[in-house]
Amino acid sequence: MIHFLAWYLTLIILGALTFPLVYRLFPKFADRGYSFTRAAGMLIWGYAFWMLTSLGIAQNNIGGLMLGLAVLIALSLWASQRGEGLRDPLAWLKDNLKLVFTVEILFLLSFALIALLRAANPEALGTEKPMELAFINAILRSPTFPPRDPWLSGYAISYYHFGFIMTAMLAKLTATAGSLAFNLMTALIFALSAIGAYGILYNLQSTDFRLQTLDSRHQTLDSR
Repeated sequence: MIHFLAWYLTLIILGALTFPLVYRLFPKFADRGYSFTRAAGMLIWGYAFWMLTSLGIAQNNIGGLMLGLAVLIALSLWASQRGEGLRDPLAWLKDNLKLVFTVEILFLLSFALIALLRAANPEALGTEKPMELAFINAILRSPTFPPRDPWLSGYAISYYHFGFIMTAMLAKLTATAGSLAFNLMTALIFALSAIGAYGILYNLQSTDFRLQTLDSRHQTLDSR
């Protein structure tokens, strides 16, 4: 329960830090990218951390995680320099509280649902699950990147592993064991997919509504 709350609060903070950036990146979206803030934050933070650690600028520790997060914050601050700065996204949030609450409730329920299901059956058995858990633990124990191969001592992982790096990031930041992080990340992927799908439908519906409104206005003008 403690680790679930730690991950949930971390994702809430990450979304808040990322929103000024996605607000500028998606000006045509009805939700201004709000439903994608957490996913975007994870990708940008993860890529910055991976790149800095792979180049030897940072280490695979809390300091490296904070440095990667600083890159994300810097991008959000840079994006907020346009227009009224942070006033624009804050004003948008106040004007769209219904959407914000809907996304937040959907995220919490989706995250909690799969976390409960995984808690009832937490074993990492079958298909590639043991390998995935081994990769997560190997990344947690690697001082730098590329992470060490759990199967072949002295060699780096020669397999796509960026998703496991993001899992290990959250695990290291919240002091979560690799086995728990494996199940929490499964729940998180489901939750991010749920709000992402909702955001896509919301934006499509809003776009369709605007197009229908414009079309009806044109028809009215033509009839006159």
